[in-house]
Amino acid sequence: MSKKKREYIRGEKEERFKRKIKGIEKKKILGISIDVSKDYHKALIFDFEGRLVDSPFEFSVFKDGYENFKQRVGEAIKKKGAKKIFFGLEPTGPYHENLARHLKENFKEVEFINPSATYANRAQDMLVGLKTDDIDLGAIGDLLMRGKGYEYNLEEAGMYLSLKEETFWREKKLKMQTRLKNQIKARLNKIYPGLMSKYHNNEPLFSDLWRSRVARGLIRSRLTPAQIQRMKVEELVGEFERIGYALSRKWAEKIAQYTKRILAPHDKIIEIDLDLVNRDLNLLEALEGEMSRVEERMIEEVKETDSSFLLGKIKGLSDLQIASFVGAVGRIENYRLGKQIFSKSGLSSKVNQSGKRNIKGLGIRRVGSKILRSILFKMADSVKKHNPYFALYYSYLTEEKGKLWKKAHIAVSNKLVRVMFAMLRDRADFNPPTAKIDYLEMLFSQRRNRRRQERKKEKENSPSPFFGPKGIRASERIPSPVR
Repeated sequence: MSKKKREYIRGEKEERFKRKIKGIEKKKILGISIDVSKDYHKALIFDFEGRLVDSPFEFSVFKDGYENFKQRVGEAIKKKGAKKIFFGLEPTGPYHENLARHLKENFKEVEFINPSATYANRAQDMLVGLKTDDIDLGAIGDLLMRGKGYEYNLEEAGMYLSLKEETFWREKKLKMQTRLKNQIKARLNKIYPGLMSKYHNNEPLFSDLWRSRVARGLIRSRLTPAQIQRMKVEELVGEFERIGYALSRKWAEKIAQYTKRILAPHDKIIEIDLDLVNRDLNLLEALEGEMSRVEERMIEEVKETDSSFLLGKIKGLSDLQIASFVGAVGRIENYRLGKQIFSKSGLSSKVNQSGKRNIKGLGIRRVGSKILRSILFKMADSVKKHNPYFALYYSYLTEEKGKLWKKAHIAVSNKLVRVMFAMLRDRADFNPPTAKIDYLEMLFSQRRNRRRQERKKEKENSPSPFFGPKGIRASERIPSPVR
């Protein structure tokens, strides 16, 4: 099927906007740009010829503030005889949603302006006449007139709305969890110097500090290295039992032996650190408990959709990852193409073209949802480790095409998004082309064998300091320098 002919420079976005204002005089179209903040909002009313209809004004986030705002908008509509009204605002944090929903109910046409586009548009000459505080309003209004806004689905409700909020909550708490873990590790390094050291092939006491119950028991025991050094193995086991942590004799001996190697700090110096690291551990365990309960609810909620059943057939994707993806993306019916989801994540590459010059290899755009970007990156990491189809595709990009690991990883994210979109759109199973997989497996098998042979030849032909490949002394092959 042939692609639809492109009629506008900016494609579908511009076409959608032009359709809305078709046949209406620009002076009969009103634009209201709104700079959203926590306690109050600021608005600017203008027509699409660029004339100011009402000077910038503020209104509060309360009901009376919104009613005053509606009154001023109504006066502007009456004054200009407006036939069409557009509202433009940036999606900043949680502050825009309530206002946007009420505007959608009362006036219908609400356009969102990307904050990065506003930032880039501030320095334009047409905005110089505005006060410094109002430049953002002018930038939003200018972008609104040029059709640079985009529609944002504010009608999500029920399970999709719950998943969205839970996904955003969980991703932010993951960052909080990471910060807490780093703080705990920093204090443990002060209390038990060298506990996690890998210097000179040293083997740390705990391979995984967070999954080890013994590690948490050690923190809870509040024992200093000097105290452990003076204790017998039986006493150490008893101390752990006293605080409710089982400790085997083997582990007790291991801790005792490791502690003897530590250059122990003075007990009085680390007394406060023992208290604070326990408080941090309390916070971490409380956070882990809350996150676990929310994650369980997310998994149950996503099972009400087709996403859990269909995407669950992709080896390497967990139920929680699928729930996070659905929470960040919403209903699949809101998208026409898989690339729209990928573009929303901001993982698509920047473009730099001028004449015949087309610079490739630029960084990602980072315009869009940070949450979705993080989720897709984690999902790609999982499938390239556990799914043969994506693993081979990643190997093909890095080994055959010579791409750096991060660019190849992003390409895997792109392919994964398109595959998931097609599966949800068509209600289809995961059915990758086996012929392509077989071809890649054969290709990489041949390459591995060829590399083994090359390494074997290099080893055979590489001269040692004393003897060459045929047993000839190096001194016999290399003439001595003549003085």
